[in-house]
Amino acid sequence: MKNIFVLLSASLLLFSSCKKDMLQLDPTDKLSSGSFWKSKDDFNMALAACYNTLQDYYLCTGIQDLDGISDNGVSVFSYANEQNINQGITVSSHATDMWYYNGYKRLATYNIFLQNLSNYNGADMTGAEKQNLEAEVKLMRAMEYYRLWTFYGSVPLVLEPLTVETQYVAKSPAEDIFQQIVEDCDFAITNLPPVDFWSSQGHLSKAAAQIVKARAYLYHGYDQSGTAQANDMNVAASVSSEIINSGLFSLGDYYRGLFAPSVGQQNNNKEYLFAVYFLGPNNSKFGLWDFNISTMQFYWQSVHPTNSLLNAYEFSDGAPYNPNDPRVDPNHLYKHRDPRMAQTVCIDTVHWEDGTYDILGEPKTPSLPYLYWKSCDKEEVTQNGGVNSQKQNTNITAYVPIMRYAEVLLNHAEAVNEVSGPTNAVYDDINAIRARAKMPPLPAGLSQSQMRERIRHERRVELAFEGSRYFDIKRWRIAEQVLNGVDDGIVTRQFISPKNYTWPLPEAETLINKNLEQNLDYN
Repeated sequence: MKNIFVLLSASLLLFSSCKKDMLQLDPTDKLSSGSFWKSKDDFNMALAACYNTLQDYYLCTGIQDLDGISDNGVSVFSYANEQNINQGITVSSHATDMWYYNGYKRLATYNIFLQNLSNYNGADMTGAEKQNLEAEVKLMRAMEYYRLWTFYGSVPLVLEPLTVETQYVAKSPAEDIFQQIVEDCDFAITNLPPVDFWSSQGHLSKAAAQIVKARAYLYHGYDQSGTAQANDMNVAASVSSEIINSGLFSLGDYYRGLFAPSVGQQNNNKEYLFAVYFLGPNNSKFGLWDFNISTMQFYWQSVHPTNSLLNAYEFSDGAPYNPNDPRVDPNHLYKHRDPRMAQTVCIDTVHWEDGTYDILGEPKTPSLPYLYWKSCDKEEVTQNGGVNSQKQNTNITAYVPIMRYAEVLLNHAEAVNEVSGPTNAVYDDINAIRARAKMPPLPAGLSQSQMRERIRHERRVELAFEGSRYFDIKRWRIAEQVLNGVDDGIVTRQFISPKNYTWPLPEAETLINKNLEQNLDYN
């Protein structure tokens, strides 16, 4: 594990040689292309740099912030300008440009690796080892293009390092981006080992490639009216079935134990298909500005659930939430509710799994008194000196799951239901997730449309603040219904349909690159 998620002192983007008219010396503090890519060990170190890109705040420890542009949450401090996005995207801005620029930086890292791997003929690496390395990095490339495609639609398709001569790339149709995602996933599925996360020792595996492919087909599988397309759903169902039938994965025992290391249920948890690994103290589970994530959640109170999400949690007997029900405690809404609610949000006092508690005090945003805390950890808080401290590092080893078996079951249930209706397999998928949460099974006899709503509800609750909700409401084409006109306590949200289903490309790029045409309706 340790040799994958290691912070390297040099990035692949710095592997460039000096010009001959300079001092004609290799840099003493950076790796150069002339002295690197010479051995298998070099490629292993470069692979670690590729994996290091997955530790980006917005891809793992800060993934909950992405729910701040969905109907699940509010990002109070708007680190990535979520509030600007929520007021309706009309032009390119930092709020929408960030994902584009960071995405292509990561793609440059992957493409540099793949090009040098293709050119490498050293005897210290077998053909199978070479294919495995290629598969891992191609899967990272597919993961990145999935993000770019779901945010922007049509984007430049760059599969090799750019040069001065080739830098002005036109965008490719969204369908071509989707097909490239599938192609890279299929290569990874063929060449990565069929093992669980722990046997892979932190590397991406076949199952990780399969879930990325399923995500892509589910997103591709709804037309502009939100109607599911059978061919895409069949592929998503099939690839999800392969993961299920492999027998390598199962649901963990305790929901919050998946996310908080000190609960003691992260190691060897069979629910992980892939998780980003942090080895403290030098590589702590950080937030922004090197503060760990629990400091941000407790001290800053940075992410809050919306009333819409709070109301989505059922009563513990499976009945829909009703504010007039006598079981409702207005001061602690998670009482008598789906247990995942109390494991996802809190108010004024945090009750840890060991029976101790911390008092958070008055909410810093009174209109949003509830706080997201699913990934917060007692030992992180303790080692930071308590809930009001801003110390930075901990010695905690932690995992941030970004692919887990519960999503596989949800993906499978959704795809099968859209094609065949509520089969026994669909019920089995959803009821297994509900049973882990100590919720009653779904009632028998649901129609296809009723099951569709149940699956979407279960997906929202189970995956809350894991970064999927925004993409879900876009692919189902319900974003304008659930976002438009909602006052979230900070801004009144606007989703300009159909315009905002894709974002504008960075205006600066369209001015520099005359081949890059702006997305529709943003000219």
